[in-house]
Amino acid sequence: MKKLVLSAIALAAPGIGAPAIAADMAVRPVAAAPAFSWTGCHLGGLVGFGWGRDPGYSTAAGSTFVTTPPAFPQNVPLVAGQQLTDSFNTSGFVGGGGAGCDYQFGSIVVGVDGDWNNTNKEGQSFIISHTNPLFLRTAAGGTLGFLGNDVWSTQERWFATARGRVGYAVDRWLLYVTGGAAWMRLTSQECNLAPFPCGTTGVVQSDTRRGWTVGGGVEYAPTVLKGHWIVRAEYLYINIPSYTTFTPGDGPGYATIGWATNLSHGAIENHIVRFGLSYKFL
Repeated sequence: MKKLVLSAIALAAPGIGAPAIAADMAVRPVAAAPAFSWTGCHLGGLVGFGWGRDPGYSTAAGSTFVTTPPAFPQNVPLVAGQQLTDSFNTSGFVGGGGAGCDYQFGSIVVGVDGDWNNTNKEGQSFIISHTNPLFLRTAAGGTLGFLGNDVWSTQERWFATARGRVGYAVDRWLLYVTGGAAWMRLTSQECNLAPFPCGTTGVVQSDTRRGWTVGGGVEYAPTVLKGHWIVRAEYLYINIPSYTTFTPGDGPGYATIGWATNLSHGAIENHIVRFGLSYKFL
């Protein structure tokens, strides 16, 4: 009888322990995946398209009209504020690279961003008189004329920005606004070999000018890329304030008869949409 009781207890013991073990396994917490952090630095490439409106060229307080040969009047002062060209559209592709660093606290991300881009953005316009000569008023009260088939153009060669940014993070998504300083390399050209382009003829001058930029964008760090790679879609507005160009001696073509020095180029506005892929250093 004693052996029968002991055998029954031995057979029941596994059944008694099993529910306890199962219950213990059911409530054991599963380790959560670590939250994504935007803290770190990144380096990558950018490509996109830009467009804008160029206000064209006009005379300024220091503008003079230059003629050759020496038998003609030389460096005649002109009345400021005379428009030489209509405004014109500009457009072209942009591409380059950028880098930056961010720091996240809570859902807020703050950082710095910088980039450098090549561009072929350009546009041109005939002189406002089109096929007829344009007579500019001189400070002495007379007039001097430009040829009616003159073409004026602006080419943007490259631009760079240095910006701060503030964003709101939702896990692997980041929405941000950005703003800071911008620099742009610009080439101005005037020639009377219409139709455009004029090649290397006429009066040409290149200037590097500083302005400002604001914009915003969205970034995403795909899980499949382990958080190291980030894709970006971004819009930037760049404004280069008005500046003086065609300063004497700063470019080829200054022996051409009938041109003006120290012209005012109105403020240049750029709208840029671009996409990027960057590597994030964790």
